Amino acid sequence: MAKIVRKKRRKLRLEGVAVLLFSASLICLLISSLFINTINTSLTMKIQNTTDEINRLKNENYSLNVEIQGLQNKERVFVIAESAGLNQNQDNVISVNSLGE
Repeated sequence: MAKIVRKKRRKLRLEGVAVLLFSASLICLLISSLFINTINTSLTMKIQNTTDEINRLKNENYSLNVEIQGLQNKERVFVIAESAGLNQNQDNVISVNSLGE
């Protein structure tokens, strides 16, 4: 007669479950840390690019404002008008003062 061997089922111990959960949480922590670090680096690069673009546009605006001030010069306008054959008629000149003056 053959002997019947029954395998004993291993009981799930609390320590084993705790080690398994700790290991899984540690792996998740490492993966999420890497993921967050990558996102942080990407956002830092975008912020730097945006800051550079803002500074470039500020410089461009300043240069354009300086150019506008030069083009709005009253004497320059009179010189261009005279070169086009126009002259200034003092009877048609009206001075408008702003409310603050």
